[in-house]
Amino acid sequence: MKILAQKKEIIYWILSIEDQTVLNEIETLKKQTSFNFEEEFKKGISGEELKKRTTEYLKTLPWKK
Repeated sequence: MKILAQKKEIIYWILSIEDQTVLNEIETLKKQTSFNFEEEFKKGISGEELKKRTTEYLKTLPWKK
């Protein structure tokens, strides 16, 4: 019964959406046939790479002293 309630909740939420961008994202999810976690994980970056990029980005910001 919980699944039925969740589905109804999602349906009502989708019916209330006015933003076309959000609707397009939902449509993309609907068309997605499968999700391969291993493939998506390979496309990611490491924690060290994230730290490096974040540090570089923060250095470009105009900080006031």
